[in-house]
Order: sequence, then structure tokens, then C-alpha cells
Amino acid sequence: MKKFLFIFLFFMGQVYYGKVYAQEAEPPKKDSKNETKMEKEEKKKRQLSEKEGKKRHLKIQSKKTRKRMKQSQKKSRRINEPKQEFFLFRLFRRG
Repeated sequence: MKKFLFIFLFFMGQVYYGKVYAQEAEPPKKDSKNETKMEKEEKKKRQLSEKEGKKRHLKIQSKKTRKRMKQSQKKSRRINEPKQEFFLFRLFRRG
């Protein structure tokens, strides 16, 4: 009898906590739509200004400097590319 009572109380506790957690989530408000629109607009403005800033920065540089910047950018892209693992690791990989 004690076992049955313990199991019953345990499951009742689980049901109770399950309902509490389910009620904590609030439905989205209409104001959040306006906020997300404003955030998107601000993000777009920021990206546009960054793009213009980069363009201006390149325009200020001399031709030699631009060429050197382009070469170093290519080199950094090549270096930072994801590399293949050592062939033995690929050969003996589990799964």
C-alpha cells in the first residue's frame, strides 16, 4: 500500500510541474512585430553603412595598397579555409 501511495504521489507531482512549465510561456505580443521590423531596419542600415565605409576605405588607398590588400585577402581566405583531416584519421574514423 505504501508503495502504491508513493508512486501515486510521485506521478501527481510530475503532472503538477508539467502544467506549471507549460503555462510559463507567454504568447507573442503585437508590439514585438513592430520591434522586429525596427530591428531589421536598423540592421539593414548598419550593413549599408558598413558597406559604404569599406568602399570609402578602399577608395582612399593608393593603387599599390589596394593590390596588396587584395592579395593578402586572398591569402587569408586560402589559409582560413576548412582543411581536410589527416588521411589516417579519415580512414580509421568510427561510424
